[in-house]
Amino acid sequence: MIAPTRNLVAELNARARAHRLNHRPAVSEVPLADGNRASVGDVIITRTNDRRLRLAPTDWVKNGDRWTVTHVGQQGDLRVRHTRSQHTVRLPADYVRESAGLGYATTIHTAQGVSADTMHGLATGQETRQQLYTMLTRGRAANHLYLQVVGDGDPHTLIRPETVAPRTPTETLQQILARDDAPTSATTLLREPTDPAARLFDAVQRYTDGLHVAAEQLVGPQLVQMLDSQADKVVPELTNEPSWPTLRAHLLALAAETGEHPLLHLHTAAAGRQLHTAGDMAAVLDWRLPDPAATEPGPLPWLPGIPEALHDHPVWGQYLANRAELIADLAAHVRRDANEDSTPPVWATPGSQPSVALISEVEVWRAANAIDRTDHRPTGAGQLQAAAALWQHHLDRGVADCSDDLSRLDARAHQAARKHRRHEDQQRIPPPLATRPSSAPGPGR
Repeated sequence: MIAPTRNLVAELNARARAHRLNHRPAVSEVPLADGNRASVGDVIITRTNDRRLRLAPTDWVKNGDRWTVTHVGQQGDLRVRHTRSQHTVRLPADYVRESAGLGYATTIHTAQGVSADTMHGLATGQETRQQLYTMLTRGRAANHLYLQVVGDGDPHTLIRPETVAPRTPTETLQQILARDDAPTSATTLLREPTDPAARLFDAVQRYTDGLHVAAEQLVGPQLVQMLDSQADKVVPELTNEPSWPTLRAHLLALAAETGEHPLLHLHTAAAGRQLHTAGDMAAVLDWRLPDPAATEPGPLPWLPGIPEALHDHPVWGQYLANRAELIADLAAHVRRDANEDSTPPVWATPGSQPSVALISEVEVWRAANAIDRTDHRPTGAGQLQAAAALWQHHLDRGVADCSDDLSRLDARAHQAARKHRRHEDQQRIPPPLATRPSSAPGPGR
């Protein structure tokens, strides 16, 4: 099994060992550095190079080596056999406690050079194409890949696009294949931190996160806790919906503006039409809620403006204003770069000619949402938040109109070509044959 993190590797190793022992305790076992225990027959992995532990005149115990335990010493030492060279060595007790762990599961980096009959790999979507290749070439007979399609539970990632609108397995694989960790030049590394398109996504995340955190502070921890604990009583299983983080932030923003309890706004939205047939109840409720009143529009068409309750706040007011100004400035740079680039965008239909204004707005959207530059979808995956979904639909409609115009031109050109060919065919037919009825007698009759 190949897993993305050391903690998950340790857990999978513990389960694999329990399965091997069939839940029967080993006669003699010793503790390992990863918190697990090993006994005779277990596979372990060493994590530290130690030239004093010799296998042969030119070989020694190294980081990443795998071993099978053949004997457990009374002092906690292990006699182990290398899984590839079959050489044996004694691992002292202190080395075992500090630098050895179970070796049934491992990370991708540690799995390089390792082969197994069957590989089971767990991917989060953050891997690179090189890591995916390494993972899927470990098994001699079969390789199985499992994709993580839910959030990791970290509260700091609740409002990120991939958490609000989880990617499909196909989109996750496309994302992995598009991520290349091949060495880059120094000039590229220096250019990326100053690239407006690369900075815009982070600026948008900081702005929206600031709005949410500020609203929580204004509402107070007691109301926030009550919303989190009582929301499922208003709408069962609501907090398990993909768009719950977005709806939660919307409710708190309304509560900060109006001074009313966020559960009151939730009750009002839930009192509308039925919800049990909705694919995402939280997304439906978010659409039903009004937007908080803002002193001015947001820095981008789909981003909320600074609410009146925060505009004059002694701490949050200036902070949010600076964040909004940075987003507007970066977006202006992205539009300018798109206008100056004569290369057709990767998302444009071959032969179509989208306007400069449309290209600029689509490029701003793609940069603000961190859409991969190789993604051929003009606006990426669908958005669940109301304002973002409406603006995405507006952009998609503009791109589709360009394609429709091209299709109509192609259809008219095809029709004209058919008429022209038919006219030429008629010109090539001799006049007597062209006017003679099919039943007329032939010559000499």
